[in-house]
Amino acid sequence: MDEMNKKLESEVLEEESAYEGVLGETGEAEVVPEGMVAGIVHISEEVLSELAKKTLSSIEGVQPASPGIASKLGIGRKASEGVRVVLEDNGLHPMASVDVYILVKFGLRIPDLAWDVQEMIKKNIEEYTGYKVKAVNVNVQGIYFKEKAPVEAPAEEAKGEVKQPEEPAPEPEKSVQPEVEQL
Repeated sequence: MDEMNKKLESEVLEEESAYEGVLGETGEAEVVPEGMVAGIVHISEEVLSELAKKTLSSIEGVQPASPGIASKLGIGRKASEGVRVVLEDNGLHPMASVDVYILVKFGLRIPDLAWDVQEMIKKNIEEYTGYKVKAVNVNVQGIYFKEKAPVEAPAEEAKGEVKQPEEPAPEPEKSVQPEVEQL
């Protein structure tokens, strides 16, 4: 019986030495199952911000707005293109709070659009990162009347060519699509 116990103890020691140097959150050695890798994955606030911006750009009737002069002057948290993300990393279950600054197209119901923005941003961040979203705060900064038109290059005017004015084509209305493009 003693011989069997010594053999089991030696096998346990061999397994422990294979995981030597792997420390858990408590500072004690963790046993990592074979084929698994120990470590922590951290996703930066900038990545979450990009996901939120991509989601925002896919929602019809919404454009990003400036978060205000405080952000431009560098006072407070950094915000770019209408999105600000605060990450609360408490170890195993990180949580994100997202502030979105938007302009809404004239004629659309603002509360419904704000709810769509909240739901889609929350869904995409949780789906792509696994982080929980604590809050999505939608700040409607104003309204706009037309879609942004593509800017033509001024190089043609510099060459001396005169363009005949064209009648603007009617802009087709786009429908709100429930799914977001894959990144």
